[in-house]
Amino acid sequence: MDRRSFLRGAAGFSLGLPFLPSLISPNSARAAEPPVPKNFVAFATHHGGIWGSNMFPADPTAEKRAYAGHEIRRGALTARIEGADAVISPVLRAPSADLTPALIAKMNLIRGLDIPFYIAHHTGGHLGNYARNDGNGGDGKVVQASPRPTIDQVMAWSKTFYPDLSNVRERSMVIGRRISYGWSNPETRSGTVQEMATEESSLELFNRIFVPAEDPSTARAPIVDRVFADYKRLRDGSRRLSSADKTRLDDHMQRLSELQRKLNAKGASCGSVTKPSKDSEAVRRMAGYDFNPALQAESFDLLNDVIVAAFICGTSRVAVVNAGSTFSEFTGDWHQDIAHKAHLPAGTQQRTIATAHQRFFANVYVDLMKKLDIDDGTGKTLLDRSLMVWSQESGAYTHESQSIPVVMAGGAGGALKTGHYCDYRALTRVFDSGGFEGSTEKTHAGICWNQYLGTVLTAMGLPKTEYERDGLGGYGVKYVGEGRAKYYPESVFSVMGETLPFLG
Repeated sequence: MDRRSFLRGAAGFSLGLPFLPSLISPNSARAAEPPVPKNFVAFATHHGGIWGSNMFPADPTAEKRAYAGHEIRRGALTARIEGADAVISPVLRAPSADLTPALIAKMNLIRGLDIPFYIAHHTGGHLGNYARNDGNGGDGKVVQASPRPTIDQVMAWSKTFYPDLSNVRERSMVIGRRISYGWSNPETRSGTVQEMATEESSLELFNRIFVPAEDPSTARAPIVDRVFADYKRLRDGSRRLSSADKTRLDDHMQRLSELQRKLNAKGASCGSVTKPSKDSEAVRRMAGYDFNPALQAESFDLLNDVIVAAFICGTSRVAVVNAGSTFSEFTGDWHQDIAHKAHLPAGTQQRTIATAHQRFFANVYVDLMKKLDIDDGTGKTLLDRSLMVWSQESGAYTHESQSIPVVMAGGAGGALKTGHYCDYRALTRVFDSGGFEGSTEKTHAGICWNQYLGTVLTAMGLPKTEYERDGLGGYGVKYVGEGRAKYYPESVFSVMGETLPFLG
């Protein structure tokens, strides 16, 4: 019993101990243990370009190499101490008691990942459904014709990622709006690509993940059985049923089947679970919430608690969060007065965005890193076998998608190396040299976002056969925006199926 560790997840939960493989007696141990399950978390934040000087530290110089037709660079990810804070960059700043050297060593910071076309307003680009954009420009309209499931849904319906669903209550926890998209019939990977149902209440999310034990004396009639006869009669016996209606009927039965599977799932495998006493939705309803960063941090703290508890118990292993809150006291029109003026050289609006992102990093991202960095009973932590990512809607310029910042944490069970600041920009391919309405921000073309998404899926254990299409590496459609071909030569696309440099 000396190997057993007390797993304390997050404030508000009282969790029993899960089964730990290290407690298996030598006589009963098998020749090879199954792979340790991995977890995935994705955060997406609002639009508004963040300058490189605010998001990133000084350019890395420790290692340089030729890649995809240009030179790329890497350095160690480190922080300096300023007062009570650990500071990687103005945005990546948090109390040093939270953002410790040990946590920083489990992070990666990525610069130079591009969506090579103008996508403008979007929430789908974060996780691979470029079609979910507002059509603000010709490029956006073109890619609207090629919807794709987002990578969280690819994981959620992968038999490789979820080889055993007996304990899984939610394949993917979707928090916030317009971030996750999947097939209408995901079992057969067919139908239309549609927005997934979301939840913003930590208590409701808790109720969907953890359910009380059912009285064994009360038998539950299978939902699917109740309607299967009618389904068969309509599907096979009606000559009036169109092919489109047959597809809708099949999709409906698949959804019923998934509901039945959830109801039959065992629920939490780690003993007793105490329902949280406070709900994030109650915090969201408080007066002034939209302009109160402290209340917004409290709401996400409660949601983070549920994510951690679900990962500990294995009732879900995927969470995606569209953090719509601005984390700012600004009460005006954020879109017009802040995001669309973030490039102005005076820097007033840029400071507002940088401050908002810093609050999100310290109060939400670092909060979840800390809560996941707990012993899982193997000498590693939940964070070690997880992958956390944070992406933003824009790069340095609002609506533009060059050098979209990506913050990673966790090594996905050893699949990715950590502790790096990677810069994939081609410094010889200047995308914008500044000058737009007086801006001095210079941007460069880099490597493709599809390669990043493919790296995530590979790191989470999915074979390429489950997500690559038509001989195209990585994940997503191949499209270069009008007038941008000179920035993205074929050498950039030829490496899209590879793990991001320096991380593999």
